[in-house]
Amino acid sequence: MKKFLTILFLLPLLVGCKEEDTLLTERDNIVKYLTSSRRMVAEEDLGSVIEENPAFYSTFGRYAYRHIVNYYDADRENRPIVDWGDRVSIRFNAYVFTGSEPSTSAIYWSNVPEIIEQLGSKSGNTLDWSTEPLHIELGTTPILEGLERSLPGCHEADSVQVYMTSTLAYGKNLVGNVPKKSMIAWYMKIEKVTK
Repeated sequence: MKKFLTILFLLPLLVGCKEEDTLLTERDNIVKYLTSSRRMVAEEDLGSVIEENPAFYSTFGRYAYRHIVNYYDADRENRPIVDWGDRVSIRFNAYVFTGSEPSTSAIYWSNVPEIIEQLGSKSGNTLDWSTEPLHIELGTTPILEGLERSLPGCHEADSVQVYMTSTLAYGKNLVGNVPKKSMIAWYMKIEKVTK
């Protein structure tokens, strides 16, 4: 009986360790993709890079990674900046991320008309996804934690790529075409920021 109670006590700890290992593996896969395939550096390492205007990513929570594609645009600082409570309108492609460059076959949701049409013609089905921009009020609209955390600090007209571990995406849930415990990536364009 004592052995059985010990096993019952240790079981949650063992399951927690396995989940932590999965999270760390996902984190390492995303960082490897960003640093090797994309040749980016972490934001905190920017000061040690000799290259002018290096591509870099920022980290949010456990673990979401954001790359602002047009960060060095000359007029970027003159455009409205996203902050908590703002209403943000975005166009996006959402991918199941496997650690390599996302392809259209990995898209599980989009509101980009051309992509919806392309995916529909490939599959022979009509996709009933909305082509309207997605409107998010930060702090109010229920969205993925990793996505919400990565939007503040972006500017109107930014092209943003966000990579998320499963814990900041859908976790253990099967959602549509997204398998349980999947990393995901959102490639989006911030069309409008309303204060």
